[in-house]
Amino acid sequence: MNLLITSAGRRVSLVRFAQKTLKHFDSASRVHAIDMVPELSAACHIADYSAKAPRVTTDNYGQFLLEYCQSHNITIILPTIDTELSILAGLKELFAKKGITIIVSDQSLCETFYLKSSTFDFFQTNGFKTPWIMTDLLTCQYPLFAKLDNSSCSIGATKVESISAAQSLQKSNERYVFQELIIGEEYTVDFYLSREHVPIMIIPRKRLEVRAGEVSKSVTCKDDTIIDTVKQLSKSLQGGWGPMTLQLFKTQSNQLFLIEINPRVGGGYPLSFHAGMDIFQLILLEALGEKLEYNDTWENNLMMLRYDDEVLVHGHRI
Repeated sequence: MNLLITSAGRRVSLVRFAQKTLKHFDSASRVHAIDMVPELSAACHIADYSAKAPRVTTDNYGQFLLEYCQSHNITIILPTIDTELSILAGLKELFAKKGITIIVSDQSLCETFYLKSSTFDFFQTNGFKTPWIMTDLLTCQYPLFAKLDNSSCSIGATKVESISAAQSLQKSNERYVFQELIIGEEYTVDFYLSREHVPIMIIPRKRLEVRAGEVSKSVTCKDDTIIDTVKQLSKSLQGGWGPMTLQLFKTQSNQLFLIEINPRVGGGYPLSFHAGMDIFQLILLEALGEKLEYNDTWENNLMMLRYDDEVLVHGHRI
């Protein structure tokens, strides 16, 4: 069961988790990683094998991916970035016929959650509180929170204090979405949906500090209100499969405002792994035909304090 992690980038921990779990199942299994610039990808240097990949939006990406998987006996693909999810979801059926499983939700879900505006519509339609999108910047109450409709890693996200600031942002990029500003504690929830779209494990983690759009300090929290909300949310995620992340705010009055869903493994997932959620074990068990059951035996109040580390490549030349 060789596994491929796409757009590997800096995801060293993810590669190491995969290596540890796969080799426990089968010592012959290997973890591959691809990236547009693998020589500058720390994760590619840690992986058992790595290769250069074309940009995911190019016409030949699907053909490249299929040929790589067939030539290296890859049976499982795990995507890691938002821009590739819909594309890989569209290839899922073709690859399955070749014996290759892409761990990704259905294309319709990936497309819905790629945009902030359609994510807002999804939450509204399914009865979940979410920050309201403001369509009239002249009459709404400030401050607001602005973000690009198709952004990730908090790129372009900013607090907006006035009409003039909002209009300036709108003029700089028409893709800006303006929402009401919610004050509360911010959480990310890592959860895994089985092939039957049923939640298998749900781990909320409170975000204590964020750097460059990715959590750097956080702690796991067995919050029943959040966990029950994710269970209800999962009933609306028909077509969802694999690791998912949900971002939300919890106000002082214990109201939950859902912000966004990423149908992929999150950047702060290492904390959930160490708390007890091994997505690679779940992926492999499903691949072997085992039926997964809900599991809440994970470590509460486990804190993660991330720091910079190095991967040294001797004799390398650019």
